[in-house]
Amino acid sequence: MNNLTGRMAVEFSVMLGRMEHAKLDFYSGRAVKQQERNLRKLMKRNKNTEYGKKCNFKDVTSVESYQDIVPYSWYPDYADYIERIAYKSEKNVLTKKFPLKFAESSGSTGKSKLVPMSGWATWVAQCFGFSATVGCAYKYFKSKGMRVPPQRGLLTIEVLYHKLPCNRGAAGLASIPMNYLKPITPLFVTSPKEVMFPESLKPMDMHYMKLRFALPRRDVSYIGTVFITMAESMFRYLEDNWEMLCDDIEKGTINESITCDPEVRAKLLKKCKPDPVRAEELRAEFRKGFDEEAIVPRIWPKVGWMYGMGTGALAFYQKKLRRYIGEEIPLHYVGYAASEGMLGIPIEVNSADFVLLPQNGFYEFLPVDADENSRPLTISEVEVGKEYELILTNMSGFYRYRIEDVVKVTGFHKQSPMVQFMYRRNQIANISGEKINQRAFDLLINDLSKEVGEDFAGYCIYPDRSTSPGHYIILLEPNNEIPDEECARYAEIFEKHLCATNVLVPPLIRNGALGHCEVKFLRRGTYEDYREKVLRKQGANLNQVKPVKVIDNEERKEYFFSNVRDSLK
Repeated sequence: MNNLTGRMAVEFSVMLGRMEHAKLDFYSGRAVKQQERNLRKLMKRNKNTEYGKKCNFKDVTSVESYQDIVPYSWYPDYADYIERIAYKSEKNVLTKKFPLKFAESSGSTGKSKLVPMSGWATWVAQCFGFSATVGCAYKYFKSKGMRVPPQRGLLTIEVLYHKLPCNRGAAGLASIPMNYLKPITPLFVTSPKEVMFPESLKPMDMHYMKLRFALPRRDVSYIGTVFITMAESMFRYLEDNWEMLCDDIEKGTINESITCDPEVRAKLLKKCKPDPVRAEELRAEFRKGFDEEAIVPRIWPKVGWMYGMGTGALAFYQKKLRRYIGEEIPLHYVGYAASEGMLGIPIEVNSADFVLLPQNGFYEFLPVDADENSRPLTISEVEVGKEYELILTNMSGFYRYRIEDVVKVTGFHKQSPMVQFMYRRNQIANISGEKINQRAFDLLINDLSKEVGEDFAGYCIYPDRSTSPGHYIILLEPNNEIPDEECARYAEIFEKHLCATNVLVPPLIRNGALGHCEVKFLRRGTYEDYREKVLRKQGANLNQVKPVKVIDNEERKEYFFSNVRDSLK
């Protein structure tokens, strides 16, 4: 890509990004009326659908009547309908208009969930999941008195896209915008199309492939990912395998140990040219180590920003990622999104506050301490500083859907609430009434990490109720070699912080209602292998596989406990 083409491409992207931020300002200034308009439109348009007749959409005349008439829903309430739409092409089931796409969600076990996406929802995901991110980059660089540089980025994402029997495409929500951009991705992505858009689920060492084609380039100017866990995992792979990568860059080859379909390997080898000069540049930096200075600014000095989802449960991984990218590179957290829709975006870099998109559904907010029979609030009724379970009516056929996310209102952008994602309401560990949520565990592991001076590639908690009394088992994957004898000390420290942060825990332990905490170390690579395992089993997009924090089913229990270090001796 020559300089003129690169400048034209980035200026066009900036223009689109600025348009999306202007659009958000427009809708946020009319958020209350827009929400009511969305609801009226959905009820009128879909009243004669099968679901609309079942739930009496024709009788809905206001927000209050909607809440009185239409019941809460969960995914199982839609599963049979979606099966008929996706596999039998039945129409007028959940929405009058047939879905344009389907978003796939990895779920926790078993078959991936399919979520219908209307044309409107697809467009919003495209605009706010891609263009608005560039708009934030524009504002950041402008604040520094700079123009957005030509964009050539290392993306961890791979786009897995397939057709359903209804002749509609299905992919992870993050993949849908990229699929539309497929013809122009060579302008702004370092990965070849064979890596970015794999044509099959045949195994491929993606960390290697993405680094193999990014490292030779000196013009990498941004890093993009879906979840920051993927980027952190990739840089950890780089730390362990830089010698092999540098050797392959020097020779212009792909290491024989790397898993790759032979036909794809042959295509990729044609794109590999020997580059001994760049290989030696890289070796010189890698030999200095990864601890004194962050590696990314040293090997790619033009990297000016990074984007990826990294709030809520993922915030635990920010510290580990900063070890590789440094403290100066700004992080854009992309958006608050689920397979059910694009719900909100940050309007600044380094901000975990998401402005809810008032044009992309109808939102209700149930206070976390409210009775289940309480009437949920609307966007004009929420209060700053309070936490709510978000209930979503999207534009694609889900009505009063219990997404089970808990958000905290942090302010308003005009009339639209700004929220932070806190935790999944259903991810709460509770042995004897102490009710510890995911965010609390994140903070506890962070406190443990600080006190022992060690970082962890990942962690998960198992509430073991098989003992008397029940107790918590913390499974840690250390980044460094730690003797198993340290397990007891780590358990004591974790329990100390748990007692200090949850007033119910000390008396429960004293009274014998809750046992002492236990720590087990996992073998190196456990969490990375788990993501690969989910991918192989479900055919899910690796970008969607969220970190396991609480072991809540037998399959996860069997996997993680079989990877405990002392069980492998």
